[in-house]
Amino acid sequence: MQPMNRVPLAVALFLSAAICPQRPVLAESDRCTACPVAGVNSQKTTSLGAAKTGGPCSTRRAGNGYPLPDPSCTPGAYNSTVTPAVFGNKKFTTECVRNCITDIPKKETTYTTYNIKKSASCELDHLVPLEIGGADSLDNIWPQCGQAPNGKAYRAIKDQIESYLAIQVLSGMDLDSARKGIASDWTQYIAEAQTFCAAKGCDIEKYRK
Repeated sequence: MQPMNRVPLAVALFLSAAICPQRPVLAESDRCTACPVAGVNSQKTTSLGAAKTGGPCSTRRAGNGYPLPDPSCTPGAYNSTVTPAVFGNKKFTTECVRNCITDIPKKETTYTTYNIKKSASCELDHLVPLEIGGADSLDNIWPQCGQAPNGKAYRAIKDQIESYLAIQVLSGMDLDSARKGIASDWTQYIAEAQTFCAAKGCDIEKYRK
């Protein structure tokens, strides 16, 4: 058996980098100022109501028993620079605004203000979703915890609604109505989102241009 020729490690690494270049990873500070879609100001926020800080806050229940945030603490907020033309762009990613105004440790304080113990079922939810231009400010964030009677996490149910509403806005629904509607009671869209997504799918990427 002929001995195998070994390629020096440095040469191998060079060839690997040339053949399979890695996508550059932006630091968080760069990510918040270098959105691939022009015109996005990650620091922009407009509240949908007066929000107190520091609590106490309490979740309330919708007519179906699903949790809603305290409107005096989490009225919802949006970023006016994230328009349908922006989030309908194939280059857009919610990473353009996520954790840009409020970092993770600050978001975690909402568990205390809501007097909720963090668990595996919880998600720090953007009430007005980033997918339709929700802001990353604390008045738009609340701890969404628990499961529906069918065993599905509330966060998963709302995630589907978020994709559904983004598609509807890109298809002609009024953006302001969508933002205010989900902020007032996200559960009102459950049935129509489930029906639409089951029939047509809710992959937002198919609607971006």
